Formats: sequence, C-alpha cells, structure tokens
Amino acid sequence: MKNHRSCPKCGTYNSLSKNGKSLKGLQRYKCSSCKKTFILDESPTKHLHTSDYFFKKFVGYMIDDVTLEVISRNLNINIKTAHYYRYLVFHALLDYQSEVRMGGTILIDETFISIREKQYKIYRDDGKDIRGLSFNQLCVITLINLQGISLAKVSSRAMALPEHYKHMFNDNIVNPNLFIHDGNPKQVQFMNQFKCEKINARKDQTEMYSTDMIDSYHSNLKRYLFKHAGHRLKYIQHYLNFFVFRQNYLAQNDIKNMRHQLEVKNRMCDELMLRVKRVKKSITYQTYLKDKGITDILENR
Repeated sequence: MKNHRSCPKCGTYNSLSKNGKSLKGLQRYKCSSCKKTFILDESPTKHLHTSDYFFKKFVGYMIDDVTLEVISRNLNINIKTAHYYRYLVFHALLDYQSEVRMGGTILIDETFISIREKQYKIYRDDGKDIRGLSFNQLCVITLINLQGISLAKVSSRAMALPEHYKHMFNDNIVNPNLFIHDGNPKQVQFMNQFKCEKINARKDQTEMYSTDMIDSYHSNLKRYLFKHAGHRLKYIQHYLNFFVFRQNYLAQNDIKNMRHQLEVKNRMCDELMLRVKRVKKSITYQTYLKDKGITDILENR
C-alpha cells in the first residue's frame, strides 16, 4: 500500500511503500522511484536543535528526579527549552496508565493535593476566606498491588465519587482476589463490582492486613511533587503519569542491588526514548503552553 508522502531522498510524491521494521521497531519505507529504503522520522526529537544522545541525557536526569533548574545548568540549555523537553516526555506517557493491568491483592486509597493557585480556589460568599478545606484540594486515587505495580489519577475536587473510580480504573483491574481498603464507602461501592474478598484494614483484628504499603507510596509521591513544587497545577496528571511509569518500571524489574538498579534505569531511559520517538510530531512550544491539562477539574466548582 502506497504512503501519501514525498520521498526524502528524491522528492517523488506518493511513491513510498512499507518495507519492514528496524531493529528498534521503527517502520521502514522504500521508494518505488529511487529504490532507496529509509525510516521516516516524524518524531518530536527530529525537529530539535540537538542530538538524540543529548536528549537521552535529559531523559536520564528526569529518571534520576533532578529538578529542571539543575538540568538546565548541567546541560547548558535555557529553562524554557528544558520545560519543553520535559513536556515531550510527558506527552509520550499521556496514555501510559491506560496500559497498566493489575490483579491479585490490591490496596486502594486516596491522597490529596492542595489547590494553591488563586484562580482555582473557592472562597466563601463573604470573600474573607476559602470555602472548606476539602473543596480546595484535589483528590488523587491510588491503587497498588503486592508486586509494586501502581496507578495514580486525579479524580476531582474533594472526595471522589464511585463513578470516578469506575470510569478511571475498571479497565485496569484484571482478576483481583483481594482488596485492602480503609473503609471509605465510595471505595466499597467500586469494589463491589468484583467478586473477590474485601478487607477493611482499620477493622482487621488479626493485624494481618494494613495500608502501610500504600501509605508509603503516598509519601514517595508527595516527596516527588514537593521537589517539583514550581509546577503548574493543571499539569499535575502529567507528573503523576511519569511518577507511575518510573515506579512501575523499577517494580517490574525487582531491583537486587545498586548495580542492577543502574542497569534497569539505563533500560528505562531507552524505553522512554523509544516512546518519545514513536509519537508523531504534533507539539510546538506554543501548543505546550496551551495544554489545558486538568483545567476542567480545577474549574469544576
């Protein structure tokens, strides 16, 4: 089947046919006019004024959770450029959490993030103070299984409803055999869809079950967000996607020691680069600035 593009070698239009894939899984093409074969690179990195090696160093810094200010200084790039590079990585992980599947024993809980940006705060009718602490917090629903595979998604202002759980996580859960929760009735309504055991860790008299694992996960998540405290709140789900990707990749590889961790992080860097390069160029610095993120949730009063 011919591809409706011009050949980058000879310029002939509508002469390209698929011709297998490269070792990295990228589509190769062959021109019926000049007989040349090549990879059509339409990835965002092709249009950058830098090499893939340089961009990969940037990705490595992100994996090591280095702040943008430090990355900018070490790589000698403008802070705006660093913001754009990071967004390219975030954009490549836009649908990552929809790929995650988890089963077995699952812990479920929520954590909350303060809405600190004034334009999104809700004030009392007299305008003297904010209206109820819960209304000025974002609810992040988190799930994690015993293998360390996790999910974290912004659901709403204040407490999430059962519909939020169902809409966001029904496709992620496969063959669960136990849910561990803290007694939140909204969680219970969501879990009742699944024919498996549900245990309220707060009422477990055997002391065999607890929410310590997911509480620790929340601590790590808050620590990660605190380190990037200058982020715009509308981009919070992008940060969560990256955090979940990194946590899951490390969990799937069962880190043995520091040497193994370095090897796994190098592979993670390669995987992220592939994800970035598979995304067709559709982002400019201006479209990045116009990304609405979770503005719909923030403006839902």
